[in-house]
Order: sequence, then C-alpha cells, then structure tokens
Amino acid sequence: MKHKLIALILSLNFIGTTLLSQTTAVAPGSFFDQMIEENTEKIEIFTDLEELLVKKSREEVNAFLVLNMNGKPVKVDAKLSVRGKYRARVCDFPPVKLNLKKSSLKEIVTEYKFDKYKIVSHCLNDLAEAKANLEKEKLTYEMYEAFTPYSYRTHNLEIVYRDIHDSSWKVKAPAFIIESNKQLEDRLDGELIDTLGLTMDNMDIEAVEDMVLFNFMIGNLDWDLTTNKNVKFLWLEDKKKFVPISYDFDFTSFVAPSYLKLFPNMGQTKWDDRVFKLPESEGVDLSDNIDRLYRLKKSYYSMLRTARHIQEKDELRMRKFLDSFFDVLIYDLKSVNYHNGVPFVIR
Repeated sequence: MKHKLIALILSLNFIGTTLLSQTTAVAPGSFFDQMIEENTEKIEIFTDLEELLVKKSREEVNAFLVLNMNGKPVKVDAKLSVRGKYRARVCDFPPVKLNLKKSSLKEIVTEYKFDKYKIVSHCLNDLAEAKANLEKEKLTYEMYEAFTPYSYRTHNLEIVYRDIHDSSWKVKAPAFIIESNKQLEDRLDGELIDTLGLTMDNMDIEAVEDMVLFNFMIGNLDWDLTTNKNVKFLWLEDKKKFVPISYDFDFTSFVAPSYLKLFPNMGQTKWDDRVFKLPESEGVDLSDNIDRLYRLKKSYYSMLRTARHIQEKDELRMRKFLDSFFDVLIYDLKSVNYHNGVPFVIR
C-alpha cells in the first residue's frame, strides 16, 4: 500500500508538471472570467477527501485543480476548507471554500489577485434533487444580478473530486462557483467592509429597497442587516454610502429544498408565507423599484422555463409563487406604511 501511495503521488506531481509546461499563453482577465469565457465547466480536484467529507475540516487542506483553460489542460495549486454553518451540518457534501495559489494563477491569467472563491456544492447524495436545488439557487443569483448590479456572478461546474491517498475514491459533484470578493470590489469600484451597527443613514436607500424587495419576492428571511447575516456591505466612496449585497439563497421559498428551515418567530408558518421586513426608516418608497422589477417578469419566467434539471411539478410551483407576487402582492406593497420597521406577513 505504501508503494502504491508513493507511486500515486509521483504520478500526480508528474501530471501537474506536464500540464503546466503545456501552457504557453497567459490569458487576460481572471480565473473566473476565463471559465465563463471558455464555458469551462468540467474540472477535477485532487485533495484529502477524508478531511473534506468525513471530518468536514475547517482547516485548509492541500489540493490542486486540473482543468482546460486557454485551450489547454492546466494544473492550479490550491487549498480547500469547509465553509458555512447549517449546510455544513446537514449536507452530505458540504459547501467549500477554494483558495487558489497565486503563483499557479500567474501562469494562466493576468488578474491572478482574484484567488479566493466559494463553491456551492450539491449538498444531498440524491443527485436528482441536488441538481435541481443547485439550479434553482443559481437561477436566483441570476435573477438578482438582472435586477441590480450589486450582486455576485456565478458559474456552473461539474467537479470530480479525487482522493490523493486512494485513487479509487472519487466523488462526482455538480456545483457552481461564486465570483471572488476581490473581483466584485474591483468590478463595482468599492470595498467590502465587515462592520456591525450600520443604520439606514449609512446605507444607499435605493440599494436597500432593491435588496428588500427582491428577497420578499423570493420568500427569503435568512438575512439580517444588523448582524450581517448573508449580507455583504460594499462601501462606495463616491456616494459615501454602504450598499448591501445579498447572497446565499437556498433557504428561500422560491428554491424550497427538502431541508428548508422556516422562521416562525417572524410569522412564517408554511413554506409560501412571505414576510416583508425592513429596518426602521423614514421616506421609503418602493414604487420605482417595483416598476423596475416588474419589467423583468417575462425574463424571469423565460429563465425558469429553460432550466434543465427542475422537474415540471416544481417549475409549476415556482411559477405560481412568482405569480402571487407579480399579479397580486406587488400592488399591495405600493400602499404599505414601512416606517415602523416591524416585519409583517403578506399571504
């Protein structure tokens, strides 16, 4: 067994050296941009699967990626760690944080400073449900991106994880990767700041309204502006304001995975209860935000219709959930008094 392990490691090192030697051009842009540009979806990740899947280690473990980029196979050195809280506990396959080695990135892309990424994994071993949940959550990110530029971009992946100690142990995993924080900062000309205690006076009110309205549409209560729960704050120097950026959309009525957690403390007692919540503020007017969101209605339905892994029954459920917003609730919101900041249920 020891000799087999040594042979495997030497073989992997040889593969990595060979792949790097085949790369002759450095592509403009980031690792993330290049995957989108070349529609790169299939990658292999060699790592310690016991640390990742059995121990679900929060400590970084060594890894490397093998994928096609710039038209040729390349190897990128990296480290992996388990991220998240609830999903890390309940998922068969936990979400992962990917830390790419800049010296490896420098061999293939010009913007090698964008090196840290989140991978949203398939969670459940039931791959049919897992693929559907992933597609629904990625679709939600795309819908949010269509509504506001203050959002994360995503890209589909099909990952084969291979254990570095046992060549027979591999896991084929659908997933999607999320744009790095550094690239989001660069793209939006801002700075992500981890800060607590912000008030509405510190924030760009239109961006807050967009975030609140979109989360209400998809039935998302798994966020909080005061504790930064599933919200990033981007400081825009030109506005001298913070912009909230929402992320992590699995606990939404729109996605509705089998492990969906309700929020009865806010009045949500069944999956399709929408709860409107907004921090206490004066002068909130959602009319313009509502009109902009309504103009995306046809586009949203088209995006849902072209989904590949969502079953017809679930697609119909999601369509009806959007119907209830666009055909009924969107008009109610124009006449609601928001000033007290108390969440309320709209059914």
